[in-house]
Parts: sequence; structure tokens; C-alpha cells
Amino acid sequence: MKSIIARKFSKYIGAFFAIVAMVAGLLLPAQIKAADSYNKDKKGSITINLDDVKQEDSITNKSGVSVSIYQVASIGHDGVNISFDIASSLESTGVDVNDITTSDKNLNSAKKLTTVIDNSGISSVTKKTDSNGKVSFTDLAQGMYLVEEKDSASYGMFSPFLVAIPYMEDGQNWIYDVETYTKGVSNQQGSLEVTKALVYMDPETGKIYNLQAPKSYEENGETVPGARYYVGLFCDAEGTIPYGKNYLKTIDFNGSHSETIKYDNLPDGIYYLFETDENGVPYAMGETHTEKDRTYKCVVGDGSGDSADNKVQLQGRPQGKMNISNVFTIIPDDFVVVAELTIEKKVLDQNGQQTTTNDTFYASVYKQTGSDDNVENELIQTVQLQQNGKVTVPVRVEKDGSTTKVYIEETDADGNTIDPDNFAYKISGEGNVELSMEQQTGTITLTNREKGDEEEETTSSEEETTSTEKEKTPPNNKKKKSKSGKTGDTTPILTWIIIGVAAAVVIIFLVVRRRKSE
Repeated sequence: MKSIIARKFSKYIGAFFAIVAMVAGLLLPAQIKAADSYNKDKKGSITINLDDVKQEDSITNKSGVSVSIYQVASIGHDGVNISFDIASSLESTGVDVNDITTSDKNLNSAKKLTTVIDNSGISSVTKKTDSNGKVSFTDLAQGMYLVEEKDSASYGMFSPFLVAIPYMEDGQNWIYDVETYTKGVSNQQGSLEVTKALVYMDPETGKIYNLQAPKSYEENGETVPGARYYVGLFCDAEGTIPYGKNYLKTIDFNGSHSETIKYDNLPDGIYYLFETDENGVPYAMGETHTEKDRTYKCVVGDGSGDSADNKVQLQGRPQGKMNISNVFTIIPDDFVVVAELTIEKKVLDQNGQQTTTNDTFYASVYKQTGSDDNVENELIQTVQLQQNGKVTVPVRVEKDGSTTKVYIEETDADGNTIDPDNFAYKISGEGNVELSMEQQTGTITLTNREKGDEEEETTSSEEETTSTEKEKTPPNNKKKKSKSGKTGDTTPILTWIIIGVAAAVVIIFLVVRRRKSE
């Protein structure tokens, strides 16, 4: 029986997790008839032997690995048959402990139990392995036990599994002392990054618009996110086998359009991502449901299609990524539509060639309202720019389709306008961009060119004629004065010469008259 279990277990884990648990005596058919050798009062034991785990060119340390066991079911005996009774706090998992007849069922049942065991009220016994990777739990009451690794930092990982005390190996004799052999894998595994976006789909045109959830707020002394959703990682396409205790992740939106969470230390294998309720119960991908008066469906991708392909296959420690979207056909009252403003930053040397510097650059984005003579500016965001790269700023646009005008200028980190006389670069490209539901994207390029040593700190008159220099309305509601300083002297010199000559004639006349009078 041991060899059969080993082959089945190895095949299953190789396909799903590359984790092999060659376990003797983990399986117990339902309603086993008690043989004459059965002793209902006899205690049992569980011994776990860890296998070597190779990590790069070395073998990890098998000693000091924490292993915990939980009694998840008690044993019942009616004089003829024995069976297991799962703890009442674990009944919600749907695990049938009397049907652990294959290695697949053992693994799947253990996975489900690990997700709730910490909150079940069932206490554990934890011990550490010796230098040979061996640990024993003795004087155990008869029942079903969940075995779980608690510390994989130095050794690696092995899959949780269930052990029955006692079990019948040959149909005649009961085994009370169970010994298992587990094969772990390196904890240097892959990861999965999940980005969820909020979008609106116009039911008539099918066009996609980005939505922004409201900001967090205070309620009963607690901070409540503007919108909260949950995702879960599962081992099967039906979403019945959660992956580990941390399979459920919370995604909070606080005045944002998209958010990202990450699953780390994922062994090679196949996974399925689902949106779930707060209890981790999955929703069918692509089907519409309602949460807090917000009706939407979750799909894979940017929302433009109905893809429900939530399968993820990891092989060779990859850094996997998946984009999912909550698609609304009615914009929630507290959500807003946002467009994307892209700010490109160019940094040039004195010769106009692209370069990078040790300086950090910022830009502020303002929403402009009012007339040309009375412009009002509302700060949307001050962002750090990426040298010779791009950053994206979400800008709220009106649901009625009207145009939103934004003004972009280079500032310091606090949003203060740059003083060109005390700045080591010539700035060009600042200006306005118009966005709306129909014009959902806009781009502006800010260019900084290093000033030469011979240049004055004030901007030369050449800037006055550059194609990028435009008359703009800055955030202080006053039009910027020209950065140009005029060359040459246009003072009316002839007028001053005439005034000087006339003054001299008057003085001479007064002097001559005085002498005559004397």
C-alpha cells in the first residue's frame, strides 16, 4: 500500500505544486470494520522525516524546522466499525474526513483545513526537527491530524497533509505509530502580481472609461476605504481548494483607479484567481453580482472583453502578472470618471543631447476654471517626474462629457513655481491640455536643458521666439511675466540732451545778468 500511495502522491503534486509527500498510512476508507486487534484505548504517534531540498548548488538545513499538528477529527467506534467525526468548527469547510481514500483527496482536504485552522479554536502541538530533519509527536489520542509546516525560512516547503491514527495497512492489523516521508521544495519560488482596475462600459457603445473610487473616510472612529474588494487564489478551476492560509487578499481603493496585490513564494504549478466575498467564497468570473449597491462583473483583462480565463501557470520561479477589471454598466454615484494625463520629461545637456543628472524634478497639475481674465486653478497633484521617461496622472472629467482644462508646470516637491533665475535649466513645454470622456488621454512634454557657463541666470531673449514658449496662466491667477530680458537701450537720449542744453543756457543767462547788476 505504501508504494501505491507514494506513486499517486508524487504524480499529483508534481502536476500541481512540485511538492511530493510520500506518506505511509495517511489514507483510511470510510466505515472500516474493526478487526480483533483494534484497541480503542491505545495511544499513537506521528513521525515526520524531511527530505533534502536543493537550493542552487547547496542543500538546505533540515534541522530546526517547526512542524505543527492539529487534531481535526475524533474517532468513533460502534463495536463493529470505526469512523471519524470532524470538529464542529471545521464543518463549514465541507471536508469529509471519512472519504480520505486517495492522495489527491488527502492533499485537497488538508489545503482547505489550513485556511481556517487558526481561527477554529483547535490548539496545536509544535516541535522542531533534529539535525536529520526528523520530528516525532507521541502519546496522541486516536483521530485525524493535520500536519503543517510552520517555518520554511531555512529549509523550504512541504505540502500540509492528513494523518489517521490508527490506520489499517493490510486489512488485518491496525497501525498506531505512523511514520511519514515528505519531499519539500525550495522556498525560492515564483510570485503572482494581481492588478485590479475599476472601469465603466457604455452599454450602447461598448466603450470603456476609467473609474476612480472615492477616498477613504472616517466611520465610527475607523478609517473605511472608498471601495474594498477581495480576491482568492485557488488550486482548482472550481474554486473549492484554496491555496494556503493566505489565499485571500484584500484590495482597498482610496481615491484610486487601480490597485495591486502580490502572492509570493508560489511553487511551480497551476493556479486559479477568483474575485470572492469577504469570507473567501469565489464568484464566477464574468458573472454579474452586486456589492453595496454597486453592480458589476469581474473579468480578466482591461474590461474591454468578457474573458474569464483566470488560469495561471507558473514554471521556473516566474514573476507572473494578471490584470483583472470590475466592469460597471452604471457608474456608481460616488465614483468618478478619470482620464489619463501623461507627462514626459526630457533632460538635455548644453548641446541639446539627452542626459541624466542627480537632480529630482517635479511637476504640478492644476484644473483650470473661469474666464481668461479670471482663471482659477485647483491643484490636482504634484508628481515626481522620471528623467527621460513618462509618468501618468489621473484627472477627473465630467460625466456629462464636457471638457476639463488642465495646466501643467514644473515645480518643486511642494508645488512651488520654479524661479527661472535660480534654476540650472531652461524650462520649456509648460502649458495646457484638454481632457474629457471622449478625449481620455493627453500628453505634455516638459524639457529641461542645462544652461551654459557663459549664460546669465536670467533667460535669454531667444526663448521668446521658441515654438514651445506660450502665454500661460500660472497657479497664482496672474499671467506670467515674460522670462525674456530685452537687449539694447531704447531710452530717449535726444530728449535728455535738449533738456540739458536748455538748462545750461538758463544758467549762463542768470550768471551774466547777475554780473551786470553788480
